[in-house]
Amino acid sequence: MSFLIKLPVKTLSSSSFSIRTLTTTMVNKVKEIHQRQENNSLIIEGITKPSPREGTLLKAACSEKFCPECTLGLDIKHTDVLILSQYVRSDGCMLPKRITGLCHRQQKKIGTLVTMAQKAGLMPNLTPANSKKDPKKRFGWRKFNKYFNEKTIKY
Repeated sequence: MSFLIKLPVKTLSSSSFSIRTLTTTMVNKVKEIHQRQENNSLIIEGITKPSPREGTLLKAACSEKFCPECTLGLDIKHTDVLILSQYVRSDGCMLPKRITGLCHRQQKKIGTLVTMAQKAGLMPNLTPANSKKDPKKRFGWRKFNKYFNEKTIKY
């Protein structure tokens, strides 16, 4: 990909010259700028250079959209509270899929794991004071923490 800007040489010194900024189309692309003179015009050309780190970039595993959980292949459990807390709002609810950037399958899995971590008492379940969602205000055995066997977890 390259782009060309032709500027007449005569207008470079005149006061009617308008300054245009050169911007790249993608944030991570590096462009090399070449200047050359042809006839009576100065040609400024930007050529995209390939990244030297191209081999270390993550490839999409499940779809065109980048899903970090599918691409990295992490085995996340309900005990990985630091990872799960990245997908939770300040009030304890899950962030929507458009913000997390996860695919549908991973969004559902992370939502299940967050619920399991909250029921196990590993993550706070931030609710209003008089809410029935507060685990300590539930009736009977439901007010105690739950413990999950890693082998029986289904997503």
